[in-house]
Amino acid sequence: MPVVTDAQEPAVDAFYLVNARIIDGSGTDPVQDGWLRIEGGRITGTGHGAVSTGRWPVLDAGARTVIPGLIDAHTHLAATEMLNLVDTVSRPVLAAKTFTNLRQTLGAGFTTVRDAGFTDYGFKQAVEQGLVPGPRMFLATGPLSQTGGHSDFRPAEDQERQRRSDGLYHPGLVVDGVAQCQWGAREVLRRGADQIKIMAGGGCTSPTDHVTHTQFTAEEIAAIVHEARARHTYVMAHGYTPDSIRTCVAAGVRSIEHANLVDEQTAEMMAATGTFAVPTIATFDLLVRDGQEQGLTAASAAQAAHVLARAYEALRILVDKGVRIASGSDVLGAHQPFKALELQLKASVLGPMGALVAATRTNAELLGLKDLGTLEPGKIADLVVVDGDPLDDISVLQDSGRIHLVVKDGRAVVDRAGLAPDVPSGRNTTQTEVLMS
Repeated sequence: MPVVTDAQEPAVDAFYLVNARIIDGSGTDPVQDGWLRIEGGRITGTGHGAVSTGRWPVLDAGARTVIPGLIDAHTHLAATEMLNLVDTVSRPVLAAKTFTNLRQTLGAGFTTVRDAGFTDYGFKQAVEQGLVPGPRMFLATGPLSQTGGHSDFRPAEDQERQRRSDGLYHPGLVVDGVAQCQWGAREVLRRGADQIKIMAGGGCTSPTDHVTHTQFTAEEIAAIVHEARARHTYVMAHGYTPDSIRTCVAAGVRSIEHANLVDEQTAEMMAATGTFAVPTIATFDLLVRDGQEQGLTAASAAQAAHVLARAYEALRILVDKGVRIASGSDVLGAHQPFKALELQLKASVLGPMGALVAATRTNAELLGLKDLGTLEPGKIADLVVVDGDPLDDISVLQDSGRIHLVVKDGRAVVDRAGLAPDVPSGRNTTQTEVLMS
């Protein structure tokens, strides 16, 4: 236990976390009997062994494992149903389910998410204003799709040109040609997007395309990338096939989502340009398992099975060619609580440490978050205290009962084991605990 020798009065929002097995997110070996000093929402010191804590409050981790706050780089928090059924639920129900997704995601140890489409900026505002508990959010709002593309969910008989956002769920914008792509990019940025999401290929759940289709021209994608860069942000692109991926990489897209059908030549191109890959295996695993029970069509389930069959081979190709591997779950509907499954599935190729690094340090690099992703002095104090060893059994991260403590911005926002009675707490901690129990 620490020895108190310093009589200096601590800051109001300062404390020590001690007696921890620290996996810092960098990929280095765990630190046994480690400690962290947290002040003003940031990590201001690290070490191992005995430490003088003075009058600072002390949180004893009880030899549990401490990891950085997890980051999911591909969520759809407002996709509370299978995408073909979103319009069948009332808007108040959709809002209530989305707020539940926010709370559950934070309670699972994900302190940051990059939402890849459909979630309105208002949900981010609610979290930032302290009205509801939730992760730090980086939103794409409405994805951009060509006519008949992956975010064009109009059935073939629908004659309407666009589906309007209702202020809760962004169905995306249908844009064709360079001028419309420029307008669409500017419009989603105006509506609060932190980055632009484009559908550069077909998808499993859209009604009038196929996962093997290539969508948008090189000129259209380049125009969208230009608009993103003009606003100091970037483009993330949904794509499976080598053709769609290569077009995106050549245009300057920052990350390729899914990439299940990638080949070696395309992976080499991604590595050479520094393009990130965000493989998403969990969603396909779950859709194949019970997607039709959740309302997925048989045709969509068959396409999910097609891309799942290549997912692990694609991940191995990307790793072998030196592509930067980020991590996203892409879960939908009733599968929202299974975000941490992604780490277990990736670990079959990356190993447990590699899967953790992808979901912490690399995801922070993808999002341009220099202050997050690892447990180092100067970084924002986002961390998770886990009962168990994720390097021995990474599935422990899927058991919310073993996520004993979640700290976001230096404040305890979830405390299931009563570890942090004397350290700063987020204003919604009690509410989060009730909803997560």
